[in-house]
Amino acid sequence: MKALTPVFLVWLIALLLAPTNATADGMFVVPKFVWDKHKDINEPTQKAILVYDAGREDLILQVKYEGPVDEFGWLIPVPNLPTIRKGSMNCFYELSQYTQRNFGQQAGEIPMAGSLGRGDNEKPEPVKVIEVKTVGAYQIAVLSTQDSGALAKWLEVNRFYFPTNKTDALDAYVKQQWYFVAARIDLSASGGFRLLSPRQAQNELIPNYSAHLKLANGELNPLQISFASDRCVFPLKISSVNGQPSEVQVYVLSPEPLLEKSMFEEKQEELVRSDQERESKLEQSRRNLQALRVQMLEASLLPSAEAGKQLNSPPEVPAWDLLPYDAVTEKELPQCSKVIYRLKGKTWWLTKQTWTFQPTQMHDLEFQPAIPALVGKLKGTAGYFAAANLASLGTNGATALLSALDGTNSVARLNVASVLERINDPRLSGQLDRLLADPQPEVRAQAISAVMNHWNSGFTKELVGLLRDPYREIRHQTVLALERHRSEVSPYIPVFRQMLKDTNAAVRASGMEMLYQLQVPLPREQLLQFFKLPDREAISLVLAQLRNKNNSGMPAFINDGTGISDNEAIPLLRNADPLARLIGLKILYKNAEKQSVELAMLLLKDPEPAVRLRAARTLRALTGQHFTDKQADQWQKWWMANKTSFVVQVDPEELVPQPPDYRIDEITDRPRATPPENFPR
Repeated sequence: MKALTPVFLVWLIALLLAPTNATADGMFVVPKFVWDKHKDINEPTQKAILVYDAGREDLILQVKYEGPVDEFGWLIPVPNLPTIRKGSMNCFYELSQYTQRNFGQQAGEIPMAGSLGRGDNEKPEPVKVIEVKTVGAYQIAVLSTQDSGALAKWLEVNRFYFPTNKTDALDAYVKQQWYFVAARIDLSASGGFRLLSPRQAQNELIPNYSAHLKLANGELNPLQISFASDRCVFPLKISSVNGQPSEVQVYVLSPEPLLEKSMFEEKQEELVRSDQERESKLEQSRRNLQALRVQMLEASLLPSAEAGKQLNSPPEVPAWDLLPYDAVTEKELPQCSKVIYRLKGKTWWLTKQTWTFQPTQMHDLEFQPAIPALVGKLKGTAGYFAAANLASLGTNGATALLSALDGTNSVARLNVASVLERINDPRLSGQLDRLLADPQPEVRAQAISAVMNHWNSGFTKELVGLLRDPYREIRHQTVLALERHRSEVSPYIPVFRQMLKDTNAAVRASGMEMLYQLQVPLPREQLLQFFKLPDREAISLVLAQLRNKNNSGMPAFINDGTGISDNEAIPLLRNADPLARLIGLKILYKNAEKQSVELAMLLLKDPEPAVRLRAARTLRALTGQHFTDKQADQWQKWWMANKTSFVVQVDPEELVPQPPDYRIDEITDRPRATPPENFPR
């Protein structure tokens, strides 16, 4: 007798879905579409099309198997008595092309020999063979049993090898009174199906090379199994008995979007980990860049005294990380509609998911309507991912998000706020007034961004009020939003002028920024008052206006300070923001006067190392002396002895940055490496 070898087992069950007429948003199209047939047709070990509606499921299954055809076996548990017919590969081709065009490139084995019978002299086991038939290239038997041990024995007698230590996988389905579809390739000479004894079957096997080739490439005709189902499950756990990983690709068609909860949670956790890793790398990059710029004395990244309160916004979820959904009709899927008659005359939600499971990861999957499942995730700290997916689900997703905004859970409201810009629903306009006054600053900030997409004149007053917000980011976003609608904002110019007299420095800065964006000129004396504010953005705008140039958005330190006298620069030299003091030093260098030297001397004892370093370099450039920033007393002694007869001698080479490894140590006040002997001081 031929030795028993592993059998190929596949267990795919249905998805439970409910009606909706919404259309999906958030899909992206590859500019030049080229169908990758191999990826969806030839690669997955198992692929399935699941159609569920009104308690009935159509399950179209296809597998890939590389090995002797006579050792191929397929066992499929289903929750109710099934009807089975030949499926069509055209559906898989059509869905593969459609999803690759609209979604992009995303989203165990036990052989057998012999026939499906009880054997010549075997005692009947309590396994009922309900139906035996030939479907395309397959021999099919539909089984029912109340005894997992008896089922295991039946499989053994019919040469479906099943590990004796893993019958608990069968028992889980037997206890639920599921049916089993046993299938294999039809190898009989006549092409028909006959119940034979193992000895008879062994003598009559005839290789079917065409079936073998199609099976190995995942293109043998699928099985279409229909049955009643009151829930959506994918009994994957039983596949773990194979001890092999499996790639499973599932297309789901249903009247409402559907997701598999555990896999969604796993993806969410993966994205959170990726976000954390990305943020950690970005933070390190920012630190490296800050160190580099400090080395080069580009001090724009030095801490701002005006930084104040900072907003904590959730990460952006890119489109390619969203679950893929689209609303389709028979127009988009004509081939599928010919095979799956229920697709005609309705709108269905299509999703495509591809997972690779290791045996230890295989567990029964449970599918559920996506919208309530996503809403349930909004209250978690990673709920921004759920919110982004809801925003892609059209009207129904927007309804859920807007409802969550009305709730009292602050975490959920923050997560919803993170996707306000993605909500393309006119109902959002009615809520933005309230959101602009929300007690949570992150909600206010996101509401301002959303206002730009849902503008109406009623927002103007609320936005003008936000120019007094305690968060600079919100004030700045407000300026940008108002600047887009100058005709409606112009009547508030007197309000902005009055803000310049406010006792709150931040309010004065916002008023000036607003007037600047509206191109309202201000007297020089009024602009110079902003040199006293520890607000580098306001200082940058003042410098741009004093030079009568439009603000290019470049850092303020690149301004050469032309036209600003030493006396006018004194407020900058006394400013609490170190960047302002550095700008003041640059103005002194440009002016190159005796008073410039006198004022630069005062910054040799500045608390900020970068400022002390720039002060010393500025002095060397103006005087031709070679004292360092560590020699403030020598500078003062030299100045007292020479200031009466001193004449400025400009040496711009003194301001050229020194090598990075030395400069970092010096600027950060760490124990510095010894500079090379020939290093110019």
